[in-house]
Amino acid sequence: MAPHVSVIVPVFDPGETIDECIASLLGQTMPAGRLELIFVDDGSTDGTAERLDALAAAHAHVRVEHIPNSGWPGRPRNIGMDMARGEFVYFVDNDDWLEPDAVERLHAAAVEDAADIVVGKVVGHGKKVPRELFRESVRGSAFTPRLLALLTPHKLFRRATLEAHDIRFPEGRRRLEDHLFVVHAYFHARAVSVLADRPYYHWVLRDRARNASYRPIEPEGYFANVREVLDLVEAHTEPGPFRDALLAHWYRGKMLGRLTGGFARRDAAPAERLLATLRALALERYDEGVDERLAYNLRVRSALLRRGEAEPLRALARFEGAARARLRARVRFEGDELALRLTASLGGPEFARDGERVAWVPPAELREALAGADLDATEALRSSSVQVYLHSLRDGSEYLLPATTALDLGADPGVARPVLRTRVRTSFATAAGGAPLTAGEWELRAVVTVAGFSHARSVRRNGAPVVLTASGRGAAAGWTAAGRTSQLLRRIRARRGLRSLLPVAGATAR
Repeated sequence: MAPHVSVIVPVFDPGETIDECIASLLGQTMPAGRLELIFVDDGSTDGTAERLDALAAAHAHVRVEHIPNSGWPGRPRNIGMDMARGEFVYFVDNDDWLEPDAVERLHAAAVEDAADIVVGKVVGHGKKVPRELFRESVRGSAFTPRLLALLTPHKLFRRATLEAHDIRFPEGRRRLEDHLFVVHAYFHARAVSVLADRPYYHWVLRDRARNASYRPIEPEGYFANVREVLDLVEAHTEPGPFRDALLAHWYRGKMLGRLTGGFARRDAAPAERLLATLRALALERYDEGVDERLAYNLRVRSALLRRGEAEPLRALARFEGAARARLRARVRFEGDELALRLTASLGGPEFARDGERVAWVPPAELREALAGADLDATEALRSSSVQVYLHSLRDGSEYLLPATTALDLGADPGVARPVLRTRVRTSFATAAGGAPLTAGEWELRAVVTVAGFSHARSVRRNGAPVVLTASGRGAAAGWTAAGRTSQLLRRIRARRGLRSLLPVAGATAR
């Protein structure tokens, strides 16, 4: 019987960091007869090749292929696909690891949803994972721009779909090779599912110096690779809003995203080279209509990019990096529900009223570079927000909580002082993307965004982060939090049968 899933692992000199990966794959709940593990050794020199051969000799469902070093994961992954016999393939990197039931649950979702691609919740360890993608599970949907938020290949793919459309990884030293593969697959997927209710894949940064994604880019080559992705999008879409929404993703992240703090720290000559190459691509592929799809701070960055002004862009990057959130919080439990009120502001950005309009007041070094239209932040302020999320202190997983925010600009006729008043109400049973939280300690955190400028920080009380504990199962399950409680709250706790302390009402973050 052919296996259900082939897990493909490109391997190169991982040393002991592969231990956790191997253990998590051998420990999968999917039976070995339904699962095959394919390791493609890309010319390792650290003894890993011999270790993999021993692993294959000990486990019938483990297969190993050795190839000369190719220097990049594209070729090993393609060879793994050629070797695969499973109905689905799942790509895992050699320094990452899976939850024990990850493959079984991903496969079950693919079968239930008739999905060609299934994205299980990714937990970042030293790497950023977009929380919005995993706000909630989405089953059997069409390809939407939301799916571009995470384009790593750590997903379950139907092998027949990949083969029917000759979807392969580019080989050799290529940036964004995973974007080309994943986006191509999305265009041909009949349905895609996103599973947000619990962790599946743990994405680990072990050694920044060895990780290709963190090496300095060579601008001409890098943006040539960005151009290839844009070509792929245009080849599979018609002109219109859908295409524009997709293309804006790379302008926002891979182009404007290169002009943040790292750009401000570059020496003058490399910065000018980067800016010139980036600007050429921006003027070639994007008109000013793309700005309608950008947050306000990115619209300012885009305007400066089009003008080719390096020093103002550096000043903007420094300004954005210095913004700091201020929070005051009131935390209560009502039964199994968390009720949170936050009052938030953002130190750094200042705004002035001009009749019915509100303008950003830029720092002195930017005032000559920005025109009047660049400074109008009226509409952008209305989209200011506070994202509140729980961060697991056990495994790093994170869950966004449902929040509503009201903007208060104050009563001063000349100065606007944005204050965000946010309410969160969620139950223990649904806080994990619609599912119950797993047991453990969860730190309460928030991202404060004012007209696109933002900063993330912990919600704190008396100088310490607010940490909630999820414990118990069934009727005894619930929240807990360290802190003193009043006698009234103690009586409420006893009456409801909760096994833990309730937090202090009016806990304040400073």
